[in-house]
Amino acid sequence: MSLHPMGDTAYLITLEDEMSPSLLARVQALAANLRADCLPGVVDIVPAYASVGVFYVPEEITVGRGELPWRVVSEWLERHLAGDAPAVKKPARAARSHVLPVCYGGDYGADLEAVARASKLTPEAVIKLHAGETYLVAAIGFAPGFPYLLGLPKKLATPRRTTPRLRVPAGSVAIGGEQTGVYPSETPGGWQLIGRTATRLFDPERAEPALMAQGDKVTFKPVATLPASSEVRNGLIKPDSDAAAAGGGAIEVIKPGSLTSVQDLGRRGFGALGVGVGGALDRWAAIMANLAVGNAPDAPLLECTYVGPILRFEVLTVVALGGAEVAGRPAGRPFSLVAGEELDCSSLTKGARLYLAVAGGLRVPRKMGGAGTVIGSGFGGFEGRALKAGDRLVFDPKLGAGVAGKTWRLASPVPLVGRKETIEVRLVPGPDWARIFKRMGPGGAERAVESRRFELSAKSDRMGLRLAGEAFTVSGGEEGWSRPVVPGTVQLPPDGQPIILMAEGQTIGGYAQLGQVASVDLAKLAQARPGAEIVFRVSELSTVQQARLKIAGDMARLRVGLAMQQ
Repeated sequence: MSLHPMGDTAYLITLEDEMSPSLLARVQALAANLRADCLPGVVDIVPAYASVGVFYVPEEITVGRGELPWRVVSEWLERHLAGDAPAVKKPARAARSHVLPVCYGGDYGADLEAVARASKLTPEAVIKLHAGETYLVAAIGFAPGFPYLLGLPKKLATPRRTTPRLRVPAGSVAIGGEQTGVYPSETPGGWQLIGRTATRLFDPERAEPALMAQGDKVTFKPVATLPASSEVRNGLIKPDSDAAAAGGGAIEVIKPGSLTSVQDLGRRGFGALGVGVGGALDRWAAIMANLAVGNAPDAPLLECTYVGPILRFEVLTVVALGGAEVAGRPAGRPFSLVAGEELDCSSLTKGARLYLAVAGGLRVPRKMGGAGTVIGSGFGGFEGRALKAGDRLVFDPKLGAGVAGKTWRLASPVPLVGRKETIEVRLVPGPDWARIFKRMGPGGAERAVESRRFELSAKSDRMGLRLAGEAFTVSGGEEGWSRPVVPGTVQLPPDGQPIILMAEGQTIGGYAQLGQVASVDLAKLAQARPGAEIVFRVSELSTVQQARLKIAGDMARLRVGLAMQQ
């Protein structure tokens, strides 16, 4: 087994052996042992085919004088890898069997013909082979409930698409390299689509949201047609929209802007179900806005992208704005809006994402430990979607009294970058660094990375930022067994154009990992607009983690100071 840091918030453990059910059993056992002997501050453990991701919050790790969190986590993991920790004998859940009806080809399987050509088979033979196997669930990841399945016939192995699709329909059955799987919801994806199922693989309203778990068995049953309601939808969580009955105030959405959603600081501990961290893309700006109105740092608030909303407040309300700047409105301090007043946030003069906090916090249900909207999977926040005109958000107006009339201003710890400025982000080399640059001499890898200039594509979203520039070439092939990833992972698809995973990104991915953007620099990227120039600067793990700890410490002291003034 080998251990590799994934930036300043995670580690990747890789088990080096031939892919098999016995290897998968070792992965499950390792993940179970880590959970049973979990280090405080470690917030998630995500098993995959032949690897385990371990995710932690640096500021929540107890360290000795002069120590950094990454070293404490590393030593804890090394004890487990050496066998110096108690073993867990029983699996958390007994394996189950699932049969999925699939309509292959046609409108449901746009790439069936391409897979047939690549495998030198007829489409009918591809279907027969694919549906003739019993598969083992090797991992759940990429999207909530997405099963990575082991057992694809070698003849059907087909490389991923050179450039991933922006939208893959929910329920799509697909092949990616030597893997097959099913997309539970509509997301971007680079696998070859061969069919579709109507079975709902993920529902946040169920006691067990994900239908499958690692170790389950799956078979596919070919069918001629799918039910009329074959589009897979996740359960929507209805907000408390009756403000009068709830005793709260309400905000009416006059215009929603380009993408406005309810967010918080994300969810913890659900990576093994394919549910990522999520939450605000610029977590520091969200925290600042909440602190300015006296809320807890993780209180639900609005994240607005590129063009903000126009909102009408039905009662006297105290709000604060953070992140992107709004024409004619103060940033970083509370201000009041009288009953019936409209707040126009449509013109963002600097930055890309605005955070609007309301004193008392928005009143939305918490699901799976968080209140943020997972837009790609349709749950959380306000009805699991972006806001639209006519929506009414509820909050508690009584909680704003303590900050009303304050005149101080909170400055963002991550300054906004102008549209024509180059955005430099620190990059910690990833687990594939040596493979990508194996033919280069000393210093060659750093020069190859830092000399490139990338432009942020308009095709970027909350899942990931797509960059365009001088492509990378991955030596020795670009695909492998899917492994855990984390916000900030820089993936290289076959076209060599980097994709930086963001807060709503997948939990597992198969593309080569160039490295990991420093967690503090994700805020810079969140505030970048399409067309911005982005440059990587290769950095050491200790350097980027110290930067993270400094900002986290400043935020903690700020919270104490503000509490003393209220």
